[in-house]
Amino acid sequence: MLDMQAPTALKRFREELNVVQDDMALSAGIRTGTYARIERGKNVSYTTAQAILRALNTYRSNRNLPPIERVEDLGLSIV
Repeated sequence: MLDMQAPTALKRFREELNVVQDDMALSAGIRTGTYARIERGKNVSYTTAQAILRALNTYRSNRNLPPIERVEDLGLSIV
């Protein structure tokens, strides 16, 4: 049986903004492969999760959307 993980909230937020993984990873200062694994539910450090949240909120701000307040709202597996 295939292991089908539900998309993280982060993935849904990114897709709503029509931002590709490459751009989000670049904005967060991480590699695209790392970002893709994080979206699929792999463990992420709190520091990296904060960098992703800042990048996401930059895109949201540019579109006049309210920020995501807490890193926990991204649905990530933070270690």
